[in-house]
Amino acid sequence: MAESMTVEQRIAHFLRLSQDPGATQAERDTAGQQAERLLAKHAIDRLTLDVEGAKRAQREPIETGVLVVHGGRGTVALDVVLGLSRVATALGLVPYFSDRRTPDPWDPEGTPHVRLSVSGFRSDVALALPLLESLHTQAVLAMRAWWRGDARHRLVPRWDAHLARCAFVQSFGDGAAARLRTARDEAVATTGTALVVASREAEVRGWVDDNVRLRTRTDRRSFSGYGRGQGYAAGLRSTGTTRRGVHSPSGG
Repeated sequence: MAESMTVEQRIAHFLRLSQDPGATQAERDTAGQQAERLLAKHAIDRLTLDVEGAKRAQREPIETGVLVVHGGRGTVALDVVLGLSRVATALGLVPYFSDRRTPDPWDPEGTPHVRLSVSGFRSDVALALPLLESLHTQAVLAMRAWWRGDARHRLVPRWDAHLARCAFVQSFGDGAAARLRTARDEAVATTGTALVVASREAEVRGWVDDNVRLRTRTDRRSFSGYGRGQGYAAGLRSTGTTRRGVHSPSGG
């Protein structure tokens, strides 16, 4: 059945499987690997179809997609977004976020959240958003499994436990980004589209500079070294690597 799907449908299919709690860990790993491979290849193939990609950047509009990660202060919402921002950068997009973890007193129905925006060419954003949503789910699941899988974690002081979980999900994004960047670089190298890709990325950054008002964050955040290695290994695993750092899947 997968052979009759379009490339976009196959990517979506594998992404759904990669975050399915009912699937085995091996099935999730294989699905994540397939989604990553298809996404990287499809993104680069589109460049080579159009006079080495030179004209595509002039025709396709630059747009912004949004992913909302719910959670207030005391949750891992911001750290999930920081990790996903690195994934977006690895995919050639420009990420930025709005921290709305403190409820708005003028909006009693609003829920605390962090809003991640990613800007890029329309087709790149369309392909990246489902992947970012999948990695969001996988990061939380992996963090929960890691934390619940070790009885010693029950003895960790509450604040230290929170910092460790934040470190895990943020580093999960680092691991996923490293794997995706490798796959993307390999696809670029084999198709000879490095200059085109660099030109597109520069154009997106210029568009963001001209159209988005970004503020530099000045707040300092506490951070924990514990959880970073486990999160990074889980992020690598999420996109199909053979390395194993977290043995139980999901956790949140």
